[in-house]
Amino acid sequence: MKFSIEVDMPDRWVPQFLGMLAYMHRLGGVGSSRLLTFYSDGDGDFRPKFEWDKDLPVEINGMLDANGNRTYDAG
Repeated sequence: MKFSIEVDMPDRWVPQFLGMLAYMHRLGGVGSSRLLTFYSDGDGDFRPKFEWDKDLPVEINGMLDANGNRTYDAG
């Protein structure tokens, strides 16, 4: 499935966000699995806004650990 997401976020977070996506791309290309962490600084200035087509599959909540961190894995 190919789809688009529109993102609005502060300039200083864009390189980190793109770096995470590039690493995901690289891992997929070489067939490697890793846990990625992106610090979502809701108390700070991150506060991104995302928009996508409402006809996409319903998002999931992921697995919640004891510290309130979530892991998303399709399999």
